[in-house]
Amino acid sequence: MNIICPKCGFGRTVNEEKLPPKAVMATCPKCRNRFKFREIAPLEHIEPTTDSPLPAPALAPENQGTQEEAQGPVQPEQAPHGPVESPTPPHDEDLWNELAALKEDEEEDDSQAEYRPEPSLPLWERVSSGYPRAFAQTFLEVLANPKAFFSAMPVGYGMVKPLLFFLIIVQAVALSQSIWQLLGIIPPNALTENLDNTLQAALSLILYPIEVCIFLFLDTAMNHFFLRLFKADTKGFEGTFRAETYSAAPMLLMIVPYIGLPLAMIGVVVYKFLGLRHVHGATNKQVLAVLILPMLLAITVAIVLTLLTGGI
Repeated sequence: MNIICPKCGFGRTVNEEKLPPKAVMATCPKCRNRFKFREIAPLEHIEPTTDSPLPAPALAPENQGTQEEAQGPVQPEQAPHGPVESPTPPHDEDLWNELAALKEDEEEDDSQAEYRPEPSLPLWERVSSGYPRAFAQTFLEVLANPKAFFSAMPVGYGMVKPLLFFLIIVQAVALSQSIWQLLGIIPPNALTENLDNTLQAALSLILYPIEVCIFLFLDTAMNHFFLRLFKADTKGFEGTFRAETYSAAPMLLMIVPYIGLPLAMIGVVVYKFLGLRHVHGATNKQVLAVLILPMLLAITVAIVLTLLTGGI
C-alpha cells in the first residue's frame, strides 16, 4: 500500500497487512500536513445478550456491617512498587511513525527511513538566461550527486525542459558521430551507408535524435508500466520521464568513438536505476525488477520471432 502526502507528494510503501486495524491518520514528516490515508468501515454495535448471568444482589447493610467486623479494619491500598506504566495511546491517532516502522526487510528499512531533501527544480529549469552555464552545472550535479539530485526532483512543472536537456546531449552525440563519419573513423549509419560522406553526416544530425527520442518515450512508458505493476509509482509518469531524461547524462561519453558506447550504456543503466529509485522513493528490489523484466521480455520476444521465422 502506497501512503502519499496529498500536499507535497512524499510517500512510503508499507505492507497493509501490518497496519493497525484502526490506523487512518498520518502526519507527513516533510511538510507536517496531517491527512487521512484510508477509510475504515465503522464497527457494528453488538447488543448484549439476554443469556448473561444477572448481577448478584447487594448485601443488606446489617449483613455487610457484620462481615466488615469479622474481617477486621480495612487496610489502605499500598501504591505499587516501580514506575507506573502510562496508558497506551489509541491506534486511531497519528501513526506516521508506526507506518515508518513497518518494514519488509532490512533493505526496505534503509530506503524508507532515508532522508529526502525538500523538492527543488534543477538549475536548468529555474533560470531564464545563462542556459549554457545552467546546463553545465545541472549536468555536473547529476553525475556528482545523483542521490540528492533525484531525491529533490519535483513534479508538476512539465516535461519540456527535461526533454530539452536530453536533446542537447543527444545532439552533441550526433554531431560528434557525424564528424567521426566524415573522418572515416566510424562506419556510417545503416540507413545512410549508400550516400556520400557529407550527406551521411547531415542526415545523422537529424535521424539520430529522432531515433533516440522515440526510444526514450517507449522506454519511459514501459518502465512506468512496471513501476505501477509493482506499486512503486509515487510521482506519476512525469516523475518517471524526469528520471529517464536526466539519467541520460552519461550518454555524453559516446562522443568518444568505440569505447564511449559501452561506457555510456553502463552509465545510463546505473543512473537510471538511481533516478527511478530516488524520484519515486522505491526500493532496490522494485527498481531492479522494473529494469530487468523488460530486458527479459525483449529477449523472449526476439527468440520467439526468430523461431517463428525459421532463423534457428
